[in-house]
Amino acid sequence: MSSGPLASQRGSPLDIVQSELGCNWKNIEDARQKTEITLKSLSTIIGGHPGADTSVGPDTSVVVHGSLARLECTQGSDLDWTLLVDGIADASVQQRFLDIKNSLSDTNFDELGLKKPGTEGTFGALAFSQPIMHFIGGEEDSNSNTTRRVLLLLEAVPIGERHGAFERVRNGILQRYLDEDRGLLREGHIAKNKRWVPLFLLNDFARYWRTMAVDFAYKQFDRGNKGYALRSIKLGTSRKLLFASGLLACFWCDPAISRNEKQTPNKQSLIDSLGKFLSRTPLERLALFFLVHMKTSESESLRTTATSLFGAYDAFLGLLNNQDKRLHLEQLKPADEENDPAFVDARKIRRTFRLAVQEMFLGEDSPLRQHSIEKGVF
Repeated sequence: MSSGPLASQRGSPLDIVQSELGCNWKNIEDARQKTEITLKSLSTIIGGHPGADTSVGPDTSVVVHGSLARLECTQGSDLDWTLLVDGIADASVQQRFLDIKNSLSDTNFDELGLKKPGTEGTFGALAFSQPIMHFIGGEEDSNSNTTRRVLLLLEAVPIGERHGAFERVRNGILQRYLDEDRGLLREGHIAKNKRWVPLFLLNDFARYWRTMAVDFAYKQFDRGNKGYALRSIKLGTSRKLLFASGLLACFWCDPAISRNEKQTPNKQSLIDSLGKFLSRTPLERLALFFLVHMKTSESESLRTTATSLFGAYDAFLGLLNNQDKRLHLEQLKPADEENDPAFVDARKIRRTFRLAVQEMFLGEDSPLRQHSIEKGVF
């Protein structure tokens, strides 16, 4: 399995789609370049602490999430990180965590252009493989546990020298989802066709998306509407992108969608294919879909959809990277939103992105339409 988005970005589907459409998504490219520099700096920082020596063993990986993992770092992005433990949590692991935490705390976040992790405690913390892999559903699958598990698949990249724990846990999560999906790859009772789409995995992606939407309302109440305007724009763009890319990953298992004629009907093959697909960034996953299908009979509508989708997202990243506009939206009061030019513009970007995603999955000519209706909705 690839070690993360950086391994696949050069000559990526996104670059090719951009070229074929004759577009210039400068903000996406600027964010990608900023991310490269930031991740290298962070790798240097965590590699310079005492716990970085080999005495700690190969059972941990430092993993970043959020915009850094999506290669979308902008001014003011959060540094969402965890120390992932896939082994015995002895004293050396705790010491390594404290060393990393102290090293990052001593770092000038202003120089990196990053913010510290949020106060909820999901990030900037230890994360253990056992609950992440084994508590899927049930009372012990907390919001934090679900978040860590889903983000390890959809939005995560290891930094530093140790990637082994990250790769093992990620593969183990996929193994659980697909091994326990009893109907996967079985012949249907009526149509006699195999079900390629992993529904156990798809349902957890959908659950996480709905959890994000519900938590948005909770945070609005808990924080007295502080930061509401910017968070609402993010929910409808970067958060929606994450879910869309996860839904696509499940549909991509079907050779009719991926156009992968070599896809074999066994679960290990699907796990390998999913791992490869998920090693790309969310934007790259969507771009790969358009790249594969823009050569078909419905190519004109797909080209229009792709232009709108990536263009809107490029505008969204440009908004986030504008310090004045970002700060303005963070401080904007809900009562002032309707007549605020910056919020009105941001809402237009969000709406354009939403309509493009809807067209991608539910458009009359979309190859994803039937799967979206039958498995994504009902």
